[in-house]
Amino acid sequence: MFKNFLMDETGAELAEYAVAVALLVAVALVVYQVLGQGISDANSDTAQELQNPTITVNP
Repeated sequence: MFKNFLMDETGAELAEYAVAVALLVAVALVVYQVLGQGISDANSDTAQELQNPTITVNP
């Protein structure tokens, strides 16, 4: 019975899926952090330009 328990690998799949999900979550958090800051900066720049518009006229 103990030998069968040690040879049973059904839990290994679950552990592999858990590691894969943890890695995907970690990657998603990093991407969200990087893109989130970039999008926030772009929105701030656009808001600043709308508050202080400059008009250029081509002759």
